Amino acid sequence: MDLRERRIAGRWLLTIVLTCVIVHQVDAQDSADSGNNAGHAPVIQGGAGYVHNVSGGAPTLEPQIDPVLLIAFGRHFLLESRTDFTGFFQRQDQTSGPFTGKVFKTVEYAQIDWLANTHATVVGGRYLLPFGLYNERLEPIWIRNLQDSPLTASVGTRTTGAGDGLMVRGVALQRPAISAQYSVYGSAHSGINQFDSARTAGMDASVFLPGKRLEVGSSWQRFLENRHITSGAFYLSWQPPSTGLDVKAEQDISYFGHGYWIEAAYRESRMSLPQFARSLQPVVRMQQFFPSNGGGNGLPRVRTERFDFGVNYYLRDNLRLLSSYGRSFESQRNLNIWNLGLTYRFTIPLWFGGKE
Repeated sequence: MDLRERRIAGRWLLTIVLTCVIVHQVDAQDSADSGNNAGHAPVIQGGAGYVHNVSGGAPTLEPQIDPVLLIAFGRHFLLESRTDFTGFFQRQDQTSGPFTGKVFKTVEYAQIDWLANTHATVVGGRYLLPFGLYNERLEPIWIRNLQDSPLTASVGTRTTGAGDGLMVRGVALQRPAISAQYSVYGSAHSGINQFDSARTAGMDASVFLPGKRLEVGSSWQRFLENRHITSGAFYLSWQPPSTGLDVKAEQDISYFGHGYWIEAAYRESRMSLPQFARSLQPVVRMQQFFPSNGGGNGLPRVRTERFDFGVNYYLRDNLRLLSSYGRSFESQRNLNIWNLGLTYRFTIPLWFGGKE
């Protein structure tokens, strides 16, 4: 570890020590509160799954488990962390021979949240970059409707999808007919294993209309390493009342290109229908990407269009079978992409009970 990395590690250690002291004092104050605090039990939750992917005739096997640790300290502090364990196994000769590969481990985030007041939460540590819809909200294997990420998923998430530093987020306005949320963050450069990040600064803001169940928002980011570039996103999420329709769309713009994706899923909830019909969820996604300045950096280098159609079947609310077919159209070649698998979501309290 060189001098710069030692300084970074020292700063992290000092931050953690100070945070633990503050947490201990706040927790001691909470312990003195009178009788009607229910207490907080640490929890491990998250998801696991298995996906068999065939892209252009080359199969891959991708088992995955993503445990999330949640530990509350009093009423104002929360420690949360998610680690990703993903296996990637492919045939030795792409389409023939034995499967070989390895398991990759990634600390996706490890952060302490301080609920300062009803309008602001201060986040310190390693956090997911709040850019667009996908990285923060839809990426986990047990949430996403289609297992392949959108073509533009790397816009605004370089280099690892996470930042090391501080973020302030919260609800700026809360009314019965409208609410507005915001996130503002700054990330430092880090080369520490499992805590890699780049210097970035950015913000995200959206407006939500509860009556229409419609959210419209935008993200902005400035990448501050090597070539300084600005990226932006505009997004929409809509779940029309009294229907099982879920529509999400996003447009992403960066130095390396621009593109969009739109996805619609439908799951019927009327109790008058058979259980089989209520367990099905058809999904469609259409997306395009137009490269600039050679593309790359996680983005296609040629103009690409892709259409995906999938059907998910919920055996239980936390257990589903998934299947999808996609067709990618590129200037150099076209590809068929198939996915088959299952996902499972779990919640495990680390102990039972709490304060009365």
